[in-house]
Amino acid sequence: MRELRKVAAMIARAMGFRANGDLPAARTEINNAYASLLGPQSDLLRMLDAASAARLVGDPKRLISFARLTTAEAALAADENRQQVGKDLTARARVFVEEALRIDPTNDDAMAALEGLRMK
Repeated sequence: MRELRKVAAMIARAMGFRANGDLPAARTEINNAYASLLGPQSDLLRMLDAASAARLVGDPKRLISFARLTTAEAALAADENRQQVGKDLTARARVFVEEALRIDPTNDDAMAALEGLRMK
């Protein structure tokens, strides 16, 4: 749980950097958050297709954090004028949330995350 709170704080910092226009600092914070959440498999999980990555992560709470982090990266990509990358990352985040709900259909955080992604 502590790890997930740390990742949430890192996402918030990244979005603060983004809001202040410091996109390189935001990118660094996002990359560090991925490393914190996913450990030594971070690069591999980010390269895999979303469904495979979601199955490997497996834990609904970690999947929700992965989705939130991926959504933050999507927002940053849009700010960097990489709209298609942003759309692809948003779709990837949706897969993570859907997998979390498949594992635990009563997960309130997953339901809220999915609703937020539907608005995008």
